Amino acid sequence: MAPQDWISPNSTDYASTPAAAPRPVPTYDLRPLAVGEILDRVLSIYRAHFWLLVGLSAVSAGVSVGVAVLHLVFTYFSGITIGSISYDLVNAGFSFAQIGLYLIAYSLTLAATTAAVNSIYLGEPTSMGSALRTARRLWLRCLGVAFWQGWSATWAFVLLVPLVVLLAIPGARGPSAVVLLGILMGLGFLAGIVYGVIAYLRNSLAIPAAVIEDLGVRAAMRRSKNLATGRIGRIFLLLLLVYALSLVAAVIQLPMVFVLLRNPASQHYLAQGIALAVSFVSTSMVGPVAAIGFCLFYFDERVRREGFDIEIMLRGASAASLPPGSAPDAAADSADVLQPTPEQI
Repeated sequence: MAPQDWISPNSTDYASTPAAAPRPVPTYDLRPLAVGEILDRVLSIYRAHFWLLVGLSAVSAGVSVGVAVLHLVFTYFSGITIGSISYDLVNAGFSFAQIGLYLIAYSLTLAATTAAVNSIYLGEPTSMGSALRTARRLWLRCLGVAFWQGWSATWAFVLLVPLVVLLAIPGARGPSAVVLLGILMGLGFLAGIVYGVIAYLRNSLAIPAAVIEDLGVRAAMRRSKNLATGRIGRIFLLLLLVYALSLVAAVIQLPMVFVLLRNPASQHYLAQGIALAVSFVSTSMVGPVAAIGFCLFYFDERVRREGFDIEIMLRGASAASLPPGSAPDAAADSADVLQPTPEQI
């Protein structure tokens, strides 16, 4: 679909009517969309605001790569022997630091990207600074949502721990017992993957709900389940798109992997540095796609289930009916009245 088919017909009136100038007009028409149209809009927004979205995504990618670079520098200048106990301890320490800092930066990036996409989609002005200011207020809430999403998608694998323990018991190492436990672990692993994907899809709209509706962690998760009920197949196609883009990024990094495998250990530092630089660029470019898509699916479900397009139209009508000086306040009051509260969810 061509981009001009998406633009709201009121956008020209917004530019030509002085009294309506303070009133934001949605850049894209709010209506129920097919999956293909949503994915098309995801790529359109990504192209139109490439540097803004990639710049926000670079925050979390930069933190992760920065810790990895510090790890390489420390290992190179400390003279630690590769494969020694000290080397393993240093690796473990930097790995924990990298994961922790990345989760914090990722939550900040996700909140900022969602805030930016919300403003872009509804025709409001935005910038990297304003998006990060919004994210700074909500990052802890988004971190809680991210932890909850991760746990809901992976807790089923905890059920496999007893099988692993049984395999470690000497009496359970008979051929038939090992085969049986191996089959059970394989089936459990596949079931865990299927359940984890479904659980993640059900909770995938929690970040937009937390940022746009200013909901707490529990309320945002509950809101996501309500909106995603019966729609996880549609959202799954977005994950396939992100996965395909990630495969392309992985192919770009393959030459560095071959270099690392062929060169001796003493020459790995330079190759790893180049690989980290390539990883930073690819992660920054792929990262915003999922955040844009989840935000657009969130809008689409609100339009389908709650008449969100009518709500936006009423906000604009109430703002246009008042004097220009009081229009923004009226729009804010209308938003407060029409915005669902956690108790209503």
